[in-house]
Amino acid sequence: MTARSVVITGAASPVGAACARRFAEAGDKLVLADANETAGKAIAEALVDAGASAAFVHADTSQRLDVHNIIAEALDANNRIDVLAHTVMDRFSAPFLETSEDDFDRVIGRNVRGAFLINQAAAKQFIKQAENDAAATDAAATGVIVNVGSVEAVTAAANHVAFATSQGGLHQLTKAVALALSPHNVRVNAVGVGSVKGDMDDGVAPKRMRDVTPLKRIGDPEEVASVIFFLAGEEASYVTGQTIYVDGGRLAQLDPPVDAGENP
Repeated sequence: MTARSVVITGAASPVGAACARRFAEAGDKLVLADANETAGKAIAEALVDAGASAAFVHADTSQRLDVHNIIAEALDANNRIDVLAHTVMDRFSAPFLETSEDDFDRVIGRNVRGAFLINQAAAKQFIKQAENDAAATDAAATGVIVNVGSVEAVTAAANHVAFATSQGGLHQLTKAVALALSPHNVRVNAVGVGSVKGDMDDGVAPKRMRDVTPLKRIGDPEEVASVIFFLAGEEASYVTGQTIYVDGGRLAQLDPPVDAGENP
């Protein structure tokens, strides 16, 4: 398979880093972006040391200029973009009556505005490439977007009002963007995650989340990355506008007893 140009946002997160390793194993050329400059650079450097093609951009996807810089870096490094894996997810937990307007705006900004900006920027580049690509065919996707969110696009917890709202927004944004881009043969899907290693501290919270998960364990970031990689590939060529949940069976349960203060 020809090496693809892949942009991964949130690359310093457990899922984002696992995605970077998975795409690098396939020989793809990566541009990694994250607001955590130290951790993001370390991941890119480790991939390069292992022989991969990877560049890092210090960026907050809720800021339009930063999104422009991500796209510019990908074009400068690889001349095109084929895949966007948007894994940024700002988790927030607080009692509803104590959640400030600033808290709400920050979470919506990071999780919904950020997804809108990076999805739109990547889509514009996909369409431009397709118009300039004489070899493009009706069967081949001209670009792929995979957004990463949480099971709280469907469920909710009392202390997660801002976060759950943002996840519902990301879920609907993915469907609407998929419809808007389908005439251009750009596929857009999402992956909704349950409890994943590295997203919470060791101790009581992981034990509780294992107890309420039918598979009785916390997921590995690599398991999520494998689904993202599948959705970005040709084997998923007829899949768009969908959310696949990688949650150990949590959404299949009736009224799982999740503590309202747990991490989403």
